Amino acid sequence: MASILLTGVKINYEMSKGKIEIKARGYGMRYPDDIPIITNKDVKK
Repeated sequence: MASILLTGVKINYEMSKGKIEIKARGYGMRYPDDIPIITNKDVKK
């Protein structure tokens, strides 16, 4: 019975690029520009 009712239902899972990026950053995604690079001359002895 349920399959007959759901045959006409179209599910649309489209997200904008901005929403995808916000969701990915929430899961820990980082761009290479966001990650600081530490060199030997930056480390104080």
